[in-house]
Amino acid sequence: MKQTSLFTCLTFFVLFTFSSNAQEIGLNFNHNPENIDLKYVAQTGVKWVRTTPRILDYVDGALHVKNDPGIKMVVASGKSGYEIAFGFRWDFKRRALRLPEPNTDREALYFKTVDSILDQVGQYVKIFKLGNEPNLETMEVDMQYNSHHEIPLVIFTNRLFEHVFAYYKKHPEWKMPEFYTGSLPALFEKRWQENPGVLELIQYTQTNKQITGLAVHLHIADTADIPQALTFVRRIMPSKPIIVPEFSLWRLYNKQFNSYIKDSGTGAAFLKKYKLPKNMKVHEFLTLVNDKKIPPSQFYEMFISQNWYPDHYLNIYRRYYQTYGVTLATYPLFQQGYSKVVTPKSQSWFLNPIFMNKSYGTNKQGEYEKNPLSYEDFMNWVRNTY
Repeated sequence: MKQTSLFTCLTFFVLFTFSSNAQEIGLNFNHNPENIDLKYVAQTGVKWVRTTPRILDYVDGALHVKNDPGIKMVVASGKSGYEIAFGFRWDFKRRALRLPEPNTDREALYFKTVDSILDQVGQYVKIFKLGNEPNLETMEVDMQYNSHHEIPLVIFTNRLFEHVFAYYKKHPEWKMPEFYTGSLPALFEKRWQENPGVLELIQYTQTNKQITGLAVHLHIADTADIPQALTFVRRIMPSKPIIVPEFSLWRLYNKQFNSYIKDSGTGAAFLKKYKLPKNMKVHEFLTLVNDKKIPPSQFYEMFISQNWYPDHYLNIYRRYYQTYGVTLATYPLFQQGYSKVVTPKSQSWFLNPIFMNKSYGTNKQGEYEKNPLSYEDFMNWVRNTY
């Protein structure tokens, strides 16, 4: 009973506090700013572009700041008047690297690379994100308390903040960006709600007056995951802004790829209508889509035939964002993580973007085909924002 009352009170507080805040929508290019296409960005009418390059690739010399096409596209976006939400993906775990100790040569090398990139893009950055999915990209030991009862992730995040803040102080001709910690994914999962690194990072965000707010990622299996994650954040950080640079039905789609279309909703009638095999699975249907054998209207019709699919899901996200004080969200423009042949184990990222540039290519007018699952609702969101 006490837990229910607490949740009810918190929900009322959140609704009362944030119902009038603006929820802006922008475009997300993840770790590949070279994919920014200003022609299509302009068509959407957004003001925000978000990207998080893999900084350790620049540290290692796999990418070079001065001639990198991704950095050039960030600059071009800024010069075109777009607001840039920028940060770095610190993929330490993928490289089996511990976080650098303060005042070490390795930390100095990392921060020197930060400076070299900010020398190019810094004047255009309006939001600086101090990480990207650190709970997934940090070694587990660095998410736990050390011998001084401190979290190495929080130490590194603060060191990075202080360094970038000092960098901007040396450039008074540029406006200081807003700073956000995160981005933290899957906060609807108990393992992350109990993780010391996650808890302390949100608490650090709450207590540091120079940090504007927290970035959260919402790749979900059920729309109930959205309030679960955001309620958890609001218990620790009641009123600071939240931004959502990434969100999708990624977990839901992945779970359904091996399902029979006939087993849900009006799936059997859909298959019969279009003379498709009665035992066709979702991933087999999507392979036909990627082989351009299924028109976009039929693609959409399959999804709305399924009981598990939340039609107009972008509108569902938007309503929750209004409730919980999400001030900015960014969504993908183009497909990524694409495999022409879809298997039960394929990743579903290619279903999210507002253009299906890889699945369908261009239409008769020479334009990329719009994604009927997301395009219209995204454009309505933009029209109602600006």
